[in-house]
Amino acid sequence: MPQQPTAKAAALPEGDPAWERTLRVLWVAQLLAVAGMSLILPILPLIVRDLGVTDLAELQRWSGLIFAAPFLSAAVMTPVWGWVGDRWGRKPMVVRALFGLSIAVFCMGFATTPEHLLALRILQGMISGFIAAAIALVSSIAPHARLGYALGYLSSSQAAGIVVGPLFGGVLADLVGFRSLFFVTAAIELLAGFAVLRWVREDRATRPISRSSVFSNARYAMRGPVLVALVGLFLTQLAILLVQPFFALFVESLGVARDRLSSTTGFLFGATGLAALLAAPRWGAVGDRIGRRRVLWIAFIGGSLVFLLQAVTRNVPSLFALRFLQGVFAAGMLPVLYATIASHSPEERRAGIVAFGSSATLCGGLVGPILGGYLASGLGMRPVFVFSTAAFLLAGLNTLRLPPDRKPGEPPLRHRMWELPTQ
Repeated sequence: MPQQPTAKAAALPEGDPAWERTLRVLWVAQLLAVAGMSLILPILPLIVRDLGVTDLAELQRWSGLIFAAPFLSAAVMTPVWGWVGDRWGRKPMVVRALFGLSIAVFCMGFATTPEHLLALRILQGMISGFIAAAIALVSSIAPHARLGYALGYLSSSQAAGIVVGPLFGGVLADLVGFRSLFFVTAAIELLAGFAVLRWVREDRATRPISRSSVFSNARYAMRGPVLVALVGLFLTQLAILLVQPFFALFVESLGVARDRLSSTTGFLFGATGLAALLAAPRWGAVGDRIGRRRVLWIAFIGGSLVFLLQAVTRNVPSLFALRFLQGVFAAGMLPVLYATIASHSPEERRAGIVAFGSSATLCGGLVGPILGGYLASGLGMRPVFVFSTAAFLLAGLNTLRLPPDRKPGEPPLRHRMWELPTQ
């Protein structure tokens, strides 16, 4: 007579036993991809100046356009790539995005005018979509009970890349020059693509093929919990990036000398990234245990208080502590919102729906710095932190519209937050 499964064994989630390895490979690939792109961004104005733009006002305009261009084109194209991924596989979309980024960035190394660089940055946004594709792939292979943890773990690599990229970018630019930096970045993206191609596995035979269109995906995303999460993603990114345009000037207003301004600003940015790196997997695990709506409410309330305190801080040590806390609470926002979208999307069209989350995030990243710059010029820098506080509070109230994501009486998961769970 066959042995009956124990209650403990029956409670184990179903899923591909290799999903942990795939998650780790994607973590490394995303770290390489984000770090590679972050090599360039901090010195982008210097690159534009190297292309012959010397007038300060014109340099600022070109830098803003070239910085924002990929956000706009990616926001438009990411849902299309998500739809393609639902039909022909999520892994091919991850590989396509990485190889496409490598080609676009490689070509930037040969740009001779700001117009060339702008066109290539637009192309970069059009053929990207790596993060949305990676989220969709992980959400399709991770057991449902571990989804929040898996996406939190994955998102921590973005924070790591944002910390590592600018640090090495400045050093490499001094050593090898601006143009060579594009070739280094292209090589990093290519390496990440080959890593995914070689070690990531996707079993497409067991997944239903989507017959939906981009427009039907849009209609689905514009209602219910998915719409709540999309609004949350937009408001979160907008609130965080409202202070981005003038943050270095705000640090200077605290009495930091100009010869230490760049390093101090980088140190403060690094504190936020390090905190997000450490906290993201823990937030995801907590969300799997107590419910994502509670986690989001805690994170948004905490984030609003942190930004409100930044509006009144008067010294660098207190700002450092608040920036660290900002990273802790921010890590409980974006990954958990993406997990909400994935858990409320049909499996056969998950990539297409998650892609709209990426578009909402990109739109927040596009609107936030522009709006923050205008607010700071008209009201001063400190009031903008209050606007970020208000945006977080609005996002927190918005999460109250989410339904509970655990059934009443369902026992919480018992895996420890800092460990990658196994089957």
